[in-house]
Amino acid sequence: MNVLARYWNGLSPALQRYYRASLWPSLLLVAMALLHEWATRQPAMAPAWRIAFALGPVLCVGWVFACYLRFLRDCDELERRIELDALAWAGGLGFLGAWAAIFLLDAGVAAWPAKKLAAMLGLLLIVGYVLARALLHRRYP
Repeated sequence: MNVLARYWNGLSPALQRYYRASLWPSLLLVAMALLHEWATRQPAMAPAWRIAFALGPVLCVGWVFACYLRFLRDCDELERRIELDALAWAGGLGFLGAWAAIFLLDAGVAAWPAKKLAAMLGLLLIVGYVLARALLHRRYP
């Protein structure tokens, strides 16, 4: 527990507020994702319900994103620069990954199903952001 307390106390007040504010939307996101998974296995479910269960997690991600935007407004200049640089790196990696996928698919070299491709690109964005943020935090201690 000492490691967690030390980590928490090492965070900026803006980041602590962001983590607290994003806890409920994140928990709701997990619940909605589980409900979505359940709903996809219900063949008799009405299309309106399928749409609701499919878009429910997206609304939760939007709520987390709104919390993140509030966090960016509360950051000091260095923290905001690190965050914006990490977002730029992640966006650039995602953009390059999407272009690479398009050309590999078009050339017939790859034959990824759409679901897997979307998941891979989403994962590329998340991993790119996390790695860029970690490296930038090391660069600007």
